[in-house]
Amino acid sequence: MQVGQELKEKGIDILRFTWVGLDGYIRAKGAYVDHVDEMVKTGIGLTKAMFSFTPMDTLSPYGSFGPEDEDVFLVPDLSTLSIFPPSAMVICNLYSNGKPWEYDVRSTLKSTLDKIKEEYGYEFRSSFEIEFYLVKDKKPYDDARCFDPSAFYNNPVISEIAKLVDYNGIDILRIIKEYGPGQYEFDVLHKDSLRSADEVVIFKEIARQVAIRHGIEANFMPKPFNKLAGSGLHLNLSIWEGNYNLFFDEKDKLGLSEIAYNFIAGIIEHAKALTAIAAPTINSYKRLVPGSWAPTKIAYGYNNKSSMLRIPTPYPGMSSIDRRIEYRVPDPSTNPYLLLTALIQAGMDGIERGLKPPSPVNENAYYRKDIEDLPRNLREALNELNKDSILKEKIGNKIVDEFIKVKTAEVEEYESYVTDWEYEVYRKL
Repeated sequence: MQVGQELKEKGIDILRFTWVGLDGYIRAKGAYVDHVDEMVKTGIGLTKAMFSFTPMDTLSPYGSFGPEDEDVFLVPDLSTLSIFPPSAMVICNLYSNGKPWEYDVRSTLKSTLDKIKEEYGYEFRSSFEIEFYLVKDKKPYDDARCFDPSAFYNNPVISEIAKLVDYNGIDILRIIKEYGPGQYEFDVLHKDSLRSADEVVIFKEIARQVAIRHGIEANFMPKPFNKLAGSGLHLNLSIWEGNYNLFFDEKDKLGLSEIAYNFIAGIIEHAKALTAIAAPTINSYKRLVPGSWAPTKIAYGYNNKSSMLRIPTPYPGMSSIDRRIEYRVPDPSTNPYLLLTALIQAGMDGIERGLKPPSPVNENAYYRKDIEDLPRNLREALNELNKDSILKEKIGNKIVDEFIKVKTAEVEEYESYVTDWEYEVYRKL
């Protein structure tokens, strides 16, 4: 494939070699169009230190890598080539000495999926519901209410995003005017899980570019505004064997198979540790509060949006193919490759050990004192992840340990920062 010629024909000068770090940030190095085809073959060098970087754009003082460490190589997967003039991007795997680097989260997800398919014959299909705000001058771009059709009357941004993501092979099912003013949701068709993770990255980059072109910002923070709805990244998942959905059993009252219940039990078993990966920022926990339509309790239920796991109502006549679980904890700050690896490994632990979940919760779970809470802040969640030796080993100890080192630096900086709220409340004590 002559990538350089294709880019020249579309007037694009730079191809971004893109990856997602353990801090959750999308980063890239650019290859100039005259040398793209050469760089596609060799990859582009990248210091290992980038995997000890924090969201503050600094090296974690606890990190394993620094300026003295050698390079790894960003090697593009051309199936992810995405063109949205004047930009183009391709998502990369990281290689060290000719092999996938053990700290690379995308390679880790791919090897996880390949190994499970080889051992069990399972294939994972997943999709994300991507919520975000359009923001202008640090305020919501519009004042439309939830499901308000007027939000689409004079908004060229949303339709332009939809056209460009569709052009790049992302199948959009629904576009929703969400609860908050200026807040929107794009629901993506189920794909194999590696592709579904890629699509989150591609979507965010396209949305940001379109928004900037219109003089606004596409904001993917979990909770950008006080007293307004947070943004989630709900993850829908099912296991397939050929054309058969292994999560479906027509004889069960919820339509779930034994494998599905085992998988759910594994997620519940590792729920606290998973939260650190699904909600990986300080800001994430301002979204996960009771009564917010975001989960706070470790529970599952049929179409219950107050629970951590929801069993969605299937589309009419599609029960056998639409039976799935929806994990409602994640937000757009998560690394989608690490998230999918962690959730799949947690569920597989449930299958391998034959774990059984508790009874489903089919009432408002927020104020049920008999149900355990999810962690209430990032430090608590990181401690739970660090204690979960089974999940750490299944994901990869080195990746998880480095993730904790990066995120601990984030927690410590925030804990020493004096907010405006503190000053106003405490200044006259």
